[in-house]
Amino acid sequence: MRFSIIIPTYNRADFLPKAIESVLGQTFVDWELIIVDDGSTDNTKEVVSQYSDSRITYIYQENAERSAARNKGIAHSVGEYVLFLDSDDYYLYNFLNDLNLVITDNGNEPCLYFHNALIEHNGKQRQFAEPLPNGEKNILKFLFDNFRVIGVCQAAIARCFLAENMFDTRFSLWEDTHLFFRLLAHYPYRQLNVQGYVAVQHEQSTVIAGSRKVKMTDVERYMSAINDLENNYWEHFSKYLAKKDFENYRDSKLNMYLYMARTNSQFGVAYSIAKLMLKNRLSLKNVVTCLKLVAHNIIGR
Repeated sequence: MRFSIIIPTYNRADFLPKAIESVLGQTFVDWELIIVDDGSTDNTKEVVSQYSDSRITYIYQENAERSAARNKGIAHSVGEYVLFLDSDDYYLYNFLNDLNLVITDNGNEPCLYFHNALIEHNGKQRQFAEPLPNGEKNILKFLFDNFRVIGVCQAAIARCFLAENMFDTRFSLWEDTHLFFRLLAHYPYRQLNVQGYVAVQHEQSTVIAGSRKVKMTDVERYMSAINDLENNYWEHFSKYLAKKDFENYRDSKLNMYLYMARTNSQFGVAYSIAKLMLKNRLSLKNVVTCLKLVAHNIIGR
């Protein structure tokens, strides 16, 4: 089998049919779809049962977060390539055919393929992120320097690459980037000029909810995942990166969270983030940023 598509889902019964039907409607047919229900309390099982296609497998597990759900899907997969689709997103109809043609043209050599995506919000679509450069000798350095993340649904991963690299179940934020950085330290990649899927932003989506309220627990979990990659996998990255690259990456992320917290007038959270910024890097820029935060708070009162 060519492709194993894994959809982890939790209480997304209203969105799930469009995701499933976008797979069923593909012009390329050599695939399996594994839907991992991560402890849903809605009618997810009944929704899936409406589809009689033998290529669809439904697996239920007690709620254990998306990393565990994706790993469960990987463990049950048999395809040469593993892909992920969130349950509130959908594929473009010719995507798998386009992907298969590229893999075939590449001599069927195992590879980590990245494709393009669209973001849909209020019915309007736009390009999501810039494509990665092909032929980049130090793609990890490029990703760190440009503060780039790769969405999990933008990848088609040779299943043999996942034998010793799975999602780390300790993390439910940055878990996909954590995996991709580990994979890119060892395996070849290729950015495709192929439009793969549409990421739908809605009121219940993680992106929208996160932009409206910054949770300090999320910030800390994000930092924990980055620190884990640096501290426990350094031997994989030492020939590509310096310790300062991790410091720069943390600094960029913390500045982003600080901006969001200030925009939402979450000054208590902003102060906590500012402390992490100074702990990560005691620079003039960060000191000035923190002083501006204090001044803004005082003036605002």
